[in-house]
Amino acid sequence: MARGRPNKKAVAVSKLLEKDPTMSAVKIAEKVGCHPYYVGKVKRDMGLTKPRKKKYVSTPAATLGSVRKSSRKPKVKKEFTTPDYTRGGLLDRAKEIVTNDRQNTHGQPEDSFRRIADLWSGYLTVGIHEQDVAVMMALVKVARIMENPQHADNWIDGAGYFACGGEVALRKN
Repeated sequence: MARGRPNKKAVAVSKLLEKDPTMSAVKIAEKVGCHPYYVGKVKRDMGLTKPRKKKYVSTPAATLGSVRKSSRKPKVKKEFTTPDYTRGGLLDRAKEIVTNDRQNTHGQPEDSFRRIADLWSGYLTVGIHEQDVAVMMALVKVARIMENPQHADNWIDGAGYFACGGEVALRKN
């Protein structure tokens, strides 16, 4: 179990695992109301799986500093110097994109993120939720910003992903 006194979710997860150790982490997480990663932690604490090997730095903030940038110099566009690229202008453009352009092309964000989460969950064999998709897509934009901070679309798209992810996550409550 978790360190100290086990909480209700840990107890519920462990009971389901004792009942059926082959049940997937995603199914257990849905039944208990927790994240599949938490189910994995309880499994490890119970000795049902091997401890995870850390391949990368464990915290997202620390990871950002260790990401290598390309040695190639990006082509710098001067598009960021125009008056349209104020905070308000960037957010207005992001709002226009996520509420009109992309929604008309790709549908509702929660539906799109759900499909992506299902595909990623199957491929990675871990549970991914809709809001995780939004965060990871925003991190793609962060990686691109690290390469070329003058490319406005990455800033705009990142704001859009965070807005869509926030809407999806906050609607669940």
